[in-house]
Amino acid sequence: MTQIARRDSSVEGWLASPATLSQLKAALPSHFAPDRMARLALTQLRTVRGLADCTPASIMACVMTASQLGLEPGVLGSCYLIPRKGEATFLIGYQGLLDLIRRSGKVTSIASRVVYETDTFEVDYSAAVPFVHKPDLRRKDSRILGFYTHATLTGGEHLFEWMPLHEVQAIRGRSQSGNSGPWATDFAEMGKKTVLRRAAKYLPRSIEFSDALAADDRSEFGSEAPPAPAPAPTATVDHVEVRPPAPPAAPSPSSAARLPAPPPPPRTQLVEAIDAAPLFAPSPEVVPFEDDGFPL
Repeated sequence: MTQIARRDSSVEGWLASPATLSQLKAALPSHFAPDRMARLALTQLRTVRGLADCTPASIMACVMTASQLGLEPGVLGSCYLIPRKGEATFLIGYQGLLDLIRRSGKVTSIASRVVYETDTFEVDYSAAVPFVHKPDLRRKDSRILGFYTHATLTGGEHLFEWMPLHEVQAIRGRSQSGNSGPWATDFAEMGKKTVLRRAAKYLPRSIEFSDALAADDRSEFGSEAPPAPAPAPTATVDHVEVRPPAPPAAPSPSSAARLPAPPPPPRTQLVEAIDAAPLFAPSPEVVPFEDDGFPL
């Protein structure tokens, strides 16, 4: 028996075991039969090229993740099991995200659409419904202009998000599966999912939906976060003694004797004239008293 056959047998035996079906039943929604999930997983194992070469543990982990989210692998683009370097990875599709958003009960309608270059498409953020899209029903090519998501909440609010083609292509370039899987086979669906994910930050979120986005992030871009910058080096000081500044020391007599005499203050002409004037002016000449005949 080859290694791939042994892996197939291991996964098939795990899917068919009563313990596995019991675990799937506990994880799945009440309307989802565990034997159906087991059949869907087995179909993916048989039809997705390279998936049978992946480790059984990674395949089992993907099946359990799909069960916890209540998404059907390979059905209507709900979710996918993608082989990557010998490991199976779980990837949510556009329809799977729509399903999770609708479960919140706070969105009355939501959809993502493709805009082609020959369509009539206008955006007006000041309007109540901020866009006009009239598809060209006679278009003969598939040149894509971009993607958008439009949602109506239960309170009547409109949510609109637009992404041109080059932004979607940039995200595809950063994805670990940008050249395989649904990015290669269903690009339009992945473009609609990409703009839907960007709009999801403004939508009401449940714990289930947040977990789904986190799982999709790990599949698309890896689980390793960029390293945090190293903290600046700091010195540890155990004790610091603070003293008041000492008063300036008085100059010693010997040092004061050696200091040059300060220059005299500037003198003005008025001060010099006052200094040169005599202290007392000479008295005037006294005239002798003469009797004028009047009695004293």
